[in-house]
Amino acid sequence: MNRDNLIKNILDLTKIPGISSREEKVTAAIKELLKGRNYKVTTDRIGNLTFEHKGNKEGKKKVLVFAHVDELGIIVRGITENGFILFDRVGGVNTQILPGTKFVFDGEKGLVEGFVGVQAHHFMPVQNKFTVPQIVDMYIDVNCESRQEVLDRGIDIGTLGGFLWQSKVQNDKFLVGKTMDNRASVGLLIELLNDYENKDLDYNLYVCFPVQEEFNVRGIMPVMRKINPDLAIGFDITPACDTPDLNYNETRLNGGPSLCVFNFHAGGTLAGVLPYKPFNDRVIRKAKENNIPLQKDVAPGVITENAFAMFENEDGIRVGNLSVPCRYTHTFFEKVSISDLELTYKLLDKVLENDITEILND
Repeated sequence: MNRDNLIKNILDLTKIPGISSREEKVTAAIKELLKGRNYKVTTDRIGNLTFEHKGNKEGKKKVLVFAHVDELGIIVRGITENGFILFDRVGGVNTQILPGTKFVFDGEKGLVEGFVGVQAHHFMPVQNKFTVPQIVDMYIDVNCESRQEVLDRGIDIGTLGGFLWQSKVQNDKFLVGKTMDNRASVGLLIELLNDYENKDLDYNLYVCFPVQEEFNVRGIMPVMRKINPDLAIGFDITPACDTPDLNYNETRLNGGPSLCVFNFHAGGTLAGVLPYKPFNDRVIRKAKENNIPLQKDVAPGVITENAFAMFENEDGIRVGNLSVPCRYTHTFFEKVSISDLELTYKLLDKVLENDITEILND
């Protein structure tokens, strides 16, 4: 893994708009970064991008590694006569940070910037100074003076938008900015594909960049059906609980990669992940053998694509999750540790050694 390339790729990818269902600019950038590599590359009808690396054995096992490419955002639901935009969320945007937040719309005539308006402080009722407005009461100012001017700039009902923010390296230790969820993990898998092009494996490796995770966490399901892997390993971020206002579990920045032992989302989905135990045992053993710090993650309220993938095919699919700890999730200032990224890659490389098939023989 090349540290400088990893950081540059992550920061560059965060600049590209890729709201759920509009990920094609991100997947095009990934293909460009990996152009000329010796992989079979396919894109399915909804946009899932997959790289296939053939193994050297008859009757080969199939291992799928994936990291979603989409980001959460907003959608235009109305335009007022004097040119303000009414909107709703696409995915779990943190509504507490919305007042004053900058957004950029990916309109028919190009990108259009705007910001969520707020009441003038001088005239704000006292009771409003200590509350966050409901999203139905918020609006976005895109510097237009009429509905027609908004339409003329290529924004209409259904236009999607995302956070407008410049991701940066901070203190040479952290990456801070928009869409660390999940471009940080995407960057790791790009490095994996750079390093594994000529690797001799005794199993077939598939690396996928699925779509629409932030919207419905089911985007990868066509890939699961087609490949029918013996093991699926998801890569994502997980909330770090190391700030003064959050101490639910022990996950923290600069503590190393995080291994999912339980996640669950009751908000209408009743879905979660109880990972394949032999996979988790292998991750724990590989971490100890290679002196890699490893955190264990219990995360109700978190849901990943593996929650649905494990039941996708007739025989079921063994699943596991590795994550990068992240502060301030689902905001425009998500924060991850460069050290955690490096250690996560090191662990992934060890986990994917040829003897991984030993846990898949039952």
